[in-house]
Amino acid sequence: MTTLDKRHLLGGLILGTGIGLVLSGCSTLTAFNNMTPKDSGSKRVAQDVAYGDHPRHRYDVYAPTGSKPVKGWPVLIFFFGGGWESGDKKDYAWMGRSLAALGYLVAVPNYRLYPEVVYPRFMEDAASAVRHIQREASTYGGDAKRLGVMGHSAGAYIAVTLALEESFLKFDPMASNPFRVCVGIAGPYDFYPFDVKAAIQTFGTYPRPQETQPLNHATQSTTKFLLQHSRADTVCGVHNSVNLDKALKKVGTSSTLQLYDGLSHQDCAAVYSVPFRGKAPLRADAAAFLKANL
Repeated sequence: MTTLDKRHLLGGLILGTGIGLVLSGCSTLTAFNNMTPKDSGSKRVAQDVAYGDHPRHRYDVYAPTGSKPVKGWPVLIFFFGGGWESGDKKDYAWMGRSLAALGYLVAVPNYRLYPEVVYPRFMEDAASAVRHIQREASTYGGDAKRLGVMGHSAGAYIAVTLALEESFLKFDPMASNPFRVCVGIAGPYDFYPFDVKAAIQTFGTYPRPQETQPLNHATQSTTKFLLQHSRADTVCGVHNSVNLDKALKKVGTSSTLQLYDGLSHQDCAAVYSVPFRGKAPLRADAAAFLKANL
């Protein structure tokens, strides 16, 4: 739920690519996005598409560079993390292009952050973004009938909550759930009682705190879930994915749990990028899951 650790990220870039970064006032994520090599076979096809009136109600779109399938590319919506208090889509072009290179039309939305909003307002933003992307995907060559949602950390919370809590998108989990797949990377799904700052400030004033937990919305669903987590994650404990996986399987929903060793919370996202890709197979594992189910 935190942004990438500066020393870890810079060290990884220097060792992995020979690039030394001088931040010069830029955020670490901005520097990483600017300096890291992007996946070939992908491109940004739209920027700052408005899904609402607020300046944060914008998303960017990435697409493969190859020939478009007759029915269009399957669509993935990726929500970034940052503890619900930081993050910007412009710093995730590397992720958008990483996923687009796998053969998907990818949208990366912004959403409002703490302290401007708390739960459930950012979830309402995310739902608005999904509805807009569903309507507009064909404009960019996408097939919104083949829709997946994905996220890392706080973004994984958003993705999983959208797929499980029907009140935001108002769907029947077994009849009209818009998502064929949901991929959660190192997400918080079972973290009540709130005992860290990010959770306290974002969820602490909500009158029914148990309702904020994705685990408590596990229900039989047509969506297939992939939960990726590292046993070494000290920011968002592995129990979050383990417990959600058990809850989903208990109600008969398809869930695949993939656990890894030796990765930090930040690493779980960074290994989707070109410089870190050899450190762990999360991207390859997600690619296989998406190909089979989306």
